[in-house]
Amino acid sequence: MTKANPNLKETLRGLVLQFGFEQVGRSLREIRYSDLHVNISKRGEMFARSAGVTKPARKKPKVSAPEYVEKMKLDKDKKEATIELATKFEGKDFLPTFGDIDNFCQVYGIDTPVSKSRASSIPRVFKFIASMETGEIRRILEDGMFSGPSRLGPIADAIRRNGRARRTR
Repeated sequence: MTKANPNLKETLRGLVLQFGFEQVGRSLREIRYSDLHVNISKRGEMFARSAGVTKPARKKPKVSAPEYVEKMKLDKDKKEATIELATKFEGKDFLPTFGDIDNFCQVYGIDTPVSKSRASSIPRVFKFIASMETGEIRRILEDGMFSGPSRLGPIADAIRRNGRARRTR
């Protein structure tokens, strides 16, 4: 057993005198089981292991849509079109909201992703897109399909012009 740090002992002694043994002990147990596993320092790592506290699992870094498509085995033309669509996805020019992703899935009969985040839908959406014909992918790109709300300025201008033309007749 290692020798206790005299500074630590004095600090704990002051805390016990101020708050009582039971309250200090309860606080130490709370720290041991909640705060400790969140902010484990290098020095406290050995203590955490001996206390049975484990590090939280490391999360996988999120893969962007173009990176995901780049890893897929596709022919050159299809890969180029799919990467272009994936780049638009990242820039929110294609399927900008989860509602748009949900609509895309319904139109093509794909199961909607359980998680309501755009990032989690990348595998499902782009596996399906990779199974499409290259011409269909190009059509989605050229027609701006599933690009979210269209720019309403030109439409509003056309409606105004049409309304003025009718009033002058």
